[in-house]
Amino acid sequence: MKKRLFVVALAAAVAVMGLAAGCDDKKEEETVETERQIRFVPDYYSYEIETKDHTVEYTDAQGRAISIYGQICQPVKDEKFPAVVLSHGYNGHYSDFGLECAKWAKRGYICYAFDFCGAQQDGLSTGRASNEYTPYTMKEDLIAIIGNIKQLPNVDATQIFLFGGSQGGFVTALTAADDAVKEQVAAIAMYFPAFNIPDDWRNAEIKDSSPPGMGYVIGAEYIRSIRSLDLFDVIGNYKKDVCIVWGTDDAIVRKEYIDRAVEVYGAERVERTDLAGTGHGFGGSFTETAAEKVLKFLEARTYET
Repeated sequence: MKKRLFVVALAAAVAVMGLAAGCDDKKEEETVETERQIRFVPDYYSYEIETKDHTVEYTDAQGRAISIYGQICQPVKDEKFPAVVLSHGYNGHYSDFGLECAKWAKRGYICYAFDFCGAQQDGLSTGRASNEYTPYTMKEDLIAIIGNIKQLPNVDATQIFLFGGSQGGFVTALTAADDAVKEQVAAIAMYFPAFNIPDDWRNAEIKDSSPPGMGYVIGAEYIRSIRSLDLFDVIGNYKKDVCIVWGTDDAIVRKEYIDRAVEVYGAERVERTDLAGTGHGFGGSFTETAAEKVLKFLEARTYET
């Protein structure tokens, strides 16, 4: 009798083990099934695109009602797409990256380019005076925009990319490292990011406003706000992939700043392109090359929705 009970118990144990193994197999199969695959868009394919105005409204840390004007360039198709938020440089405008917006939208990205509030002449964003803007108010703008764009019905909220040029690259890096959004940003890309800005203003005399530079003024609060900023200590808080495109003739952002950024981010996570024969701002065929470099970077990190 005892022998029979032992056999029955052994059989039951084997059955339970088999069931458990089956569950593990099933769990493993489910994990494989839910893995995201890199999205494939044939090289010859181009989405039909449309451009429309888009405003982001929020209240900043000083209690000001900020209204960010920008334009969305996007595929004309009823499905979800990854999004790229494009940040302009010093005294720039939303229209500065028209080539990039159109190029990337045709390849299946929702691109939002905008005016930082108070950061340019004749800007269309409102709520902040020109002498009130700083890299930190720009970061506030960008964080608010990320929150808004990820809520759009045709945006895949798990795939929000940031892109910026010059000062916009500096702010892109600063924002991506912020604990509030760093996990929401899939990857970042920058043209000639102005990582030199804190050093340039470190010892500057603080006045009500500095002399005009490149057609615009820098307010005293801007200078005051970044004098103690150790930028490279901050941006390393962002742990995902980074793309940097820089011109070897850049007299504003020197090579040492790009080298340092690569070191801080980690060479294994940075895709760096040095364009020989061009400087700050690129232009002409160099801009086409840079836009293509960033596009390939994005496509290698874009998943099926």
